[in-house]
Amino acid sequence: MNLRDAFLKGGGCPVIDAHAHMGPFRSIYLPEAGRDSMVAGMERAGVEAIIVSPHDALFGDTREGNAQMLEAVQACPGRIYGYCTIHPGYPRETAGELDRYLHQPGVVGVKIHPASHECPVDGPDYAPVMERLEAERGLLLSHTWGSEGTCGARKMRVIAEQYPNIRLLLGHSCYGAWAEAIALAKDFPNVYLELTAAAHVYGLIEWMCREAGSQKVVFGTDYPWFDPAVYIGFVTFAHIDEEAMRNILYNNARGLLDEQLAKRK
Repeated sequence: MNLRDAFLKGGGCPVIDAHAHMGPFRSIYLPEAGRDSMVAGMERAGVEAIIVSPHDALFGDTREGNAQMLEAVQACPGRIYGYCTIHPGYPRETAGELDRYLHQPGVVGVKIHPASHECPVDGPDYAPVMERLEAERGLLLSHTWGSEGTCGARKMRVIAEQYPNIRLLLGHSCYGAWAEAIALAKDFPNVYLELTAAAHVYGLIEWMCREAGSQKVVFGTDYPWFDPAVYIGFVTFAHIDEEAMRNILYNNARGLLDEQLAKRK
């Protein structure tokens, strides 16, 4: 039985979602935003693990959101991993938040959102984050979008060049600037494409695998915004071989996770 049919029959291969959130978001109804609801949704879709940055950490009180993240990580070990979110608008808190969370078991990296926080990713307020992750070969998930702006492909290339030891996940794969994002993943061994929103674009997964290689594409969904089962379908119905599917759905994220977890034992 091929992998696509195995998923349709309730089987398949392990899946790790490297781009997830948690909790309510402003006035938008997200029916599976609570921790327990998300774990139930993971069970239903066959997702082994997710890496979360709560909405409160990104768009509210970052300290409170990071505390929620750690609570979820500790409540669901091996199922929920966490990103420590950093808000560059509060630079005096950066070092303390990194010290508080980065070496906690199950906290595997940092999440930043330069667009919402209106701060260029290559600016001085993010420099302490980059320097810390560079020194520790840490994992960074950054929101990216387009070619220009605070976190477009051009600025992400600056980060990739300046910090070659950061494991850099391009959240949304510089949405719309596909050729530039794929070139980044191809040119830099530390840069990975990530599928949230990008997976909706017909033929893009095939293009990523053809040009950058399936080993540079990481599964992510923005869960609870999007149903992970739909994203699994995007991958398993793409015109790629099963090795590539397994790399995207599990192997690549597993390797990144295991590298970070090994530091926290």
